[in-house]
Formats: sequence, C-alpha cells, structure tokens
Amino acid sequence: MIKDVCAAAAHMLGLTEEAEELLLADCSEETAARWLRLYDLVVREIAEEYRRSESTPPGSPSLGGETAAFTGITPRMIAYGVAAEYAITEGLDVAEMWDSRFRSSLSLAARPALRIRARRMM
Repeated sequence: MIKDVCAAAAHMLGLTEEAEELLLADCSEETAARWLRLYDLVVREIAEEYRRSESTPPGSPSLGGETAAFTGITPRMIAYGVAAEYAITEGLDVAEMWDSRFRSSLSLAARPALRIRARRMM
C-alpha cells in the first residue's frame, strides 16, 4: 500500500513519529497530502523518465491505495525515491545520498524482456 511506502521512506529519514502517523487510520490531511505529493512525483518520474510504461501510475492516489506496479521496481525502490524527494524539498544533508540510492536501484532494476520477431528470407 502507498502508506507503507511513505512510512518506510519516513523511517529511512529517521522521522519515526511521522511514519507511525502515516500508518494510522486517522492520519492528518496535511501529512497525508505532503507524502502523497512526494509519492506521486516519484511514480510519475519512474513512468516518464525511466520508460516504465508497462504499468500506468494511478491518477490520484490515496494513502490506502495500492502501490503502482512496475516491472522490476519494488516498493522499497519507490520508498528510496520518496525519501530523496522529501530530503530535497526540505533541504536535508542526506538528499544526495537518497537520490543516489534511488537512481542506482532503478538503473539495476530488471526491465521487461523485448521480443523481436524473426524475419524470413524471401
């Protein structure tokens, strides 16, 4: 679920209280909106920049929604991206580290196999 990815990102950044709040059913709208915006940025980046179009990212996600599914991309990789986006927007010193982890994990991710049809000689 999206809330699990966002909570994992918060834990990675040492934001334990926010991580616990994200997992609660009565999470504040402000907290939910901030983390959903970060999640949406990451999912759209994966879909557009990394050409992972085999799965369409959800239009308007909610914390209780399912995580976007991409071939070779795990929820942990998405959490790296969310952590990186949070750190960048907040100006944290660890922003470069999380961004590097996110981009490295994506570059190593398996891509869908391409099938090339054989041609016949005439």
